Amino acid sequence: MHQRDILSRPNVLDEFAYFPLSGICSFITVTDDNVRVETGLVGSEGFVGSAIVLQADHDPHEVMVQADGRALRIPRAALSKIFETRPQARTVLLRSIYVMGVQSAQTALVNGHFGIEVRLARWLLMCQDWVCSSFPMTHDFLSKMLAVRRAGITDALHALEGKHLIKSTRGSVSISDRLGLEALAGTAYGLPEREQKRLITPAPG
Repeated sequence: MHQRDILSRPNVLDEFAYFPLSGICSFITVTDDNVRVETGLVGSEGFVGSAIVLQADHDPHEVMVQADGRALRIPRAALSKIFETRPQARTVLLRSIYVMGVQSAQTALVNGHFGIEVRLARWLLMCQDWVCSSFPMTHDFLSKMLAVRRAGITDALHALEGKHLIKSTRGSVSISDRLGLEALAGTAYGLPEREQKRLITPAPG
């Protein structure tokens, strides 16, 4: 998977489900006049193709690769057949869809009640959960994903750098202080991650 690859288009039948092994995918809501807002992120803990699991014809969201990676994919018919013989697989995927719903609700809350610095801190933490501490990201891309002006992203990145939490270079962001970033994000970060661990992530052994 390469950055900006489209895995699923709005209101188009999904022929495949994707299971990322690495990288990050963004769920993007697109309005009729092409306003685009990111409403969810998924990495190796989840999958793309919830419409197939829910037996829906299509999904109204666009799914775009945000950070390069690799994924396994399975045709719609083959995945549906697995559910007939392995109901535990369907249970896990339904729980993953539930976690994505929690994440989307948390995103709406954070976007409505927190400033750009906190929103950016949460977003960077979520990205680091699935990739290394450094990842390629431009100011323009970040502004579109967080639905804020590019100037606001630039100011927020400078503020986080000033607190020695991140390092931002042209086209790349790296996290320097994970704990400090978590402290800044506060309650904006963590709820979906706890639900993921509670319902899906297997216990050691």
